[in-house]
Amino acid sequence: MSNMDQTKLPEMLTFLENVSEENEDTDYDTSDEHLVNDIIALVKEQGHTSIIEDFNQPFLHPMITVQKWVAELKQIVREEIGKKSPLY
Repeated sequence: MSNMDQTKLPEMLTFLENVSEENEDTDYDTSDEHLVNDIIALVKEQGHTSIIEDFNQPFLHPMITVQKWVAELKQIVREEIGKKSPLY
């Protein structure tokens, strides 16, 4: 995640944790759209082709893809935090 603001990673992880807790009941808040876009940018940058293919479905809302892949997305964001954090 070369050009992404590091402060966004914890916010992305919190968002994904909330999505996984709520499952299909997640209401899409347009204020979360920037986080969804950041998540899409991260998986594209890292080359997660299966997830990217789902995000590229024109008739599928991005939140459906986030919900489908939430466990994998949380792992991707955690690994990215681990790479950037001096504590790891």
